[in-house]
Amino acid sequence: MSTTEKRLTRLPLVKWLAIELGLVTLISLAWITESRLAGYSAFIGGLIYIIPNVYFAHRMYRFEGARNAHLVVGNMFRAETIKLALTAVFFAAVFILMEPVHVPALFFTFAVMVVAGSVIRWRIQPKARR
Repeated sequence: MSTTEKRLTRLPLVKWLAIELGLVTLISLAWITESRLAGYSAFIGGLIYIIPNVYFAHRMYRFEGARNAHLVVGNMFRAETIKLALTAVFFAAVFILMEPVHVPALFFTFAVMVVAGSVIRWRIQPKARR
């Protein structure tokens, strides 16, 4: 898409990302009250959710409109597959490379972000341009 073309919808990607990062920070600060390791593990759990979703959003919203429907569908399946693979690789890397891990903080933050991400996207929806 050239820079002169207008997008059909305005996506609040930056707003979504800012809210998610803020939520991860708050959850990590809450876990720090237990231990530094718990706070650090909670932050890593949030990043394991956020980073693959940022990749997915970048790939998914590159094309739009009826003329690009085949590109949108192809990108959606590729991006979702890569997002799931990245999530699995990040979890594996954490358990292999991070020696002390506070597992409840890691999984709790990831689970909260999965639910919160869905709520955020439902509450803050893209706006159509006319």
